[in-house]
Amino acid sequence: MLWIGLAVAAVWYVSALRRVRQVTGKPVGPSHWIFYWSGLGVILIALGSPLNTIGVHWLLSAHMIQHVLLADIAPPLVILGLRALVLPLGVPAPVLKLVAHRGVLGRVWGVVTKPWVALPIWSATLVVWSLPPVFDYTAQHQLLHNFEHFTLFYTGFALWWLVITPLPTERRNPGFARLAYIGFSRCASAVICVPLTFLTTTLYPLYVSFPRGYGLSPVTDQQVAGASMCLIEFLVFGIAMAVVFVDSLNREERAQALAEMAMSSR
Repeated sequence: MLWIGLAVAAVWYVSALRRVRQVTGKPVGPSHWIFYWSGLGVILIALGSPLNTIGVHWLLSAHMIQHVLLADIAPPLVILGLRALVLPLGVPAPVLKLVAHRGVLGRVWGVVTKPWVALPIWSATLVVWSLPPVFDYTAQHQLLHNFEHFTLFYTGFALWWLVITPLPTERRNPGFARLAYIGFSRCASAVICVPLTFLTTTLYPLYVSFPRGYGLSPVTDQQVAGASMCLIEFLVFGIAMAVVFVDSLNREERAQALAEMAMSSR
């Protein structure tokens, strides 16, 4: 199913790039497609590489990194690849009517990506799936495990859609609220990664019962899991804050320039 899903996503994106080229007469540059293909690559690494097997049968640290890749790395990369002009011009007109702001699916997505919906749902999803009893039980049941990955990716997709705001709609926030969204989401991640980094007792019995993987004791494996998560989250936080800050400044400058032009034309 993973390979089928990735193949469908790849074929659709190629068709979208062709449609944009037909409409605009120009090819879509690497500033779009390099992000999209990287996002699909991250999904493949998380679910279709040895990382998946190691995370399920050997190391808690590998499993936690897998979750971070699905919830925090792949979604923003895919969204950056879909931002205008790809999404509005690369989608057939009937589909665009459904997903547009006033369309049926667009109205639903508009609610899902509201701050008071996207942030709590993403945080709750990350925390609930990381609870030791839930985490261990899910790792032993493949169908539930697949659902876990599905929810991690799509709640992360909604969160990062809110932060990146890839389409030039009236809902696009020109201010610095998106910096607060990033900060809130990183605090939710810290609730998980910080305790794992410093605790000297194991929280996940399933990984205590596994054979010692790669010479790591269960406690060391747990601490590596927490430290790795914190490091990745810190890097994501720093990069996202810098990019959003610069983008927000540019938006403010554009808004001020438009206001001055409007005043001078009166």
